[in-house]
Amino acid sequence: MKRFRIASVMALLSLTHNIVQAEVITDLPDPGSWDDITTNVSTAPTTTNQDVTPVQTEYSGSLQITSMSRKSGGTLYQMTLQKALILNRLEIKVENQRLKIHSARVLTEGGRSITVREFADSRILNTGDVLTSENLNLSEKITSVELMAESYGGSANISVRALSNYEVPKMTLKPAQNAESTTRPSNPPPPPGSTAKDQPSAPVKPATPAAQTPNAQDTRPAPIMRGTVILYSGSYVGEIVDVLNSNMVRVRLEGYSGTHDLDRRLIATKTNCLDGFCSGYNILYSGSYSGMIRTIFSNRKAQVVLDGYSGLHLVDLSQLSRSMNCLNNFCVGEHVRYSNTYEAHIKAIYSSGVARVVLEGYSGVHAVQISQLSKMLNCSGGFCVGENVMYSNTYKGRVIKIYSNGQALVTLDGYSGYHTVAISQLSRPITCAQGICVGNRIVYARNYSGHVVAVYSNGTAQVSLSGYSGTHNVNLRDLVKTR
Repeated sequence: MKRFRIASVMALLSLTHNIVQAEVITDLPDPGSWDDITTNVSTAPTTTNQDVTPVQTEYSGSLQITSMSRKSGGTLYQMTLQKALILNRLEIKVENQRLKIHSARVLTEGGRSITVREFADSRILNTGDVLTSENLNLSEKITSVELMAESYGGSANISVRALSNYEVPKMTLKPAQNAESTTRPSNPPPPPGSTAKDQPSAPVKPATPAAQTPNAQDTRPAPIMRGTVILYSGSYVGEIVDVLNSNMVRVRLEGYSGTHDLDRRLIATKTNCLDGFCSGYNILYSGSYSGMIRTIFSNRKAQVVLDGYSGLHLVDLSQLSRSMNCLNNFCVGEHVRYSNTYEAHIKAIYSSGVARVVLEGYSGVHAVQISQLSKMLNCSGGFCVGENVMYSNTYKGRVIKIYSNGQALVTLDGYSGYHTVAISQLSRPITCAQGICVGNRIVYARNYSGHVVAVYSNGTAQVSLSGYSGTHNVNLRDLVKTR
């Protein structure tokens, strides 16, 4: 019995050994297929049959604008693409100081003007701030980008970046002198020591003709109805295509495809006259840029054309001044003197007290304050053009021109050219004064004998003294008549 149990145990052990061996063998590779074995390494699952979108390359080009103007209302900066391109979007980064962007737009090869909404009437941007436009979604190539911007605090520097799918956009800033001749405030005229031929000449475009613009009465704005021209959110011009209900209208905005349903409280309608301005008036924008009003809106915004600049610009009526025929005794067409130095001709006058003038011998049109101008007169302070005079009790001369600011243009004996002097420093020749007359024999300073050559209204005389060459200017009180 004991042997039977031992035999049973041995048989069971043998069976167990064979089963384990069989399991181990089944885990081993087949000797004939070793090279085909793939070792499975735990990795992320691989997806097959999946559509792969090709990567779109985007090219970027940037332009630096430095020392930007602090002029109230902004200064227009024009950036021209060396090669017209379809652009995806624009970015503006403030490199230093602070800046406000009043408006921005792009001009296409087909002549369209597209407003960049994200850059319109921006908040005041600080150093490091970046402003990005939405995707422009334009199928037309863009030729230039325009910004109306204003520095706050100091003169700001910015970088403007353009992005395109086609190639690197290369931009150049339009030189300021291209516009200065007609619309931009020019640098002060060169000093009298330099001549006109020494100065670089700029192309001169005809100025907008001055016209008398009366202070017109306000007119009623156009009603909310189909076909009415509107301004949405102070920046986007369009036209009503349908009135949906008492609160909403459907409009088509210039430069944008399709229609948009808008709250009528956010739109202003076109009007003919407002705050003394009317459509068609010649104006001056921001004290420097001449132009004409194209459209006025009931929210006191106006769409204007600026001389020397393409497209239309949206501005506040408060930044405009009307052209006038006359102001403060100055009239268009008059010859005047500017800054006590330069002969000038008035081309236009505006209600803000600014005149646009052409300076004799210099190209271009310059915007100046009327307070810096003086009129030409025939007589002033007892002196008239053409009279012989004495200047500063020393120099004999002749009056060539007289101005309303108390100055005169004279020639001086023995000196070339013309000289601007104060009328108060002039005296005229007279026959007698203080008992001394021309031709009298006199004694000067009790020691010198001679005779009187001329007597002047300021109490001086010109005398010839015996034994001395030439003539001498002396005070009448130092003379004693001998006969």
